[in-house]
Amino acid sequence: MSVPGSPAAVLTGRVAVVLGATGWIGTGISRYLLQAGANVVIVSRDRERLARLEQSLGDEHRVLATTADVTSQLDVDDVRAAALERFGHIDLVLVLAGVITGSAFEDGVPADWAEMTDVNLRGVLHSAQTFAMPLLDAAEQGRPADLVLLGAVTEESHEPRFAVFNAVSAAITQLGRTLRDEYGGRGLRVHVLAPEFPRVADSDPRRGREDAPVTPESLAAVVTLAASLPVGVNLAEAVLRPTRVAHS
Repeated sequence: MSVPGSPAAVLTGRVAVVLGATGWIGTGISRYLLQAGANVVIVSRDRERLARLEQSLGDEHRVLATTADVTSQLDVDDVRAAALERFGHIDLVLVLAGVITGSAFEDGVPADWAEMTDVNLRGVLHSAQTFAMPLLDAAEQGRPADLVLLGAVTEESHEPRFAVFNAVSAAITQLGRTLRDEYGGRGLRVHVLAPEFPRVADSDPRRGREDAPVTPESLAAVVTLAASLPVGVNLAEAVLRPTRVAHS
């Protein structure tokens, strides 16, 4: 399936692992990366949605679907093993899995906070650590190697009703900056994307809308640009905002 506006096959030969592939962002990015020539490992804890996405991508030779929960270290280890067995190497990892609950802070539910911390932060830690070695292996062989983390504009704008999500997002941004310093000298590029989506008070803004100006394809275009840069150059952080902002 052709994705409008997608590049020529600039990622041919790359192996991308997309954790959180069945979400609004992950689905769009998976399609775009496949169109850009990459082999794509799609990962989700939702087996049924994963099967539907795999079928819709329609390329059994370049797509591997693996069920996993990023909060489980063993699950993430299994994804790495399956990807290496199938494609031989991994050089692009996108950690997109995440949940969000919004409410006034005084009305917040601690169980919701625990889930956000568990999935959005501990899941990122598991994923980044598990895939560090294959990414570093690729970099040490002189090939591009990229780790992409998903941040949020709300972290900087202090979006009301998302205090805990903002705090977790700030931790992800700091993790990306620290890993960039730790691994940059070894050739591994670490990118943090911070998109702005429509504001919906009590739902997940990352689920988006069909008319959202910051789309998964917009994010995928930035990922593709970052991943296709010459070795030694890193698009470290990118903030994506709509050019037109509706005023209430």
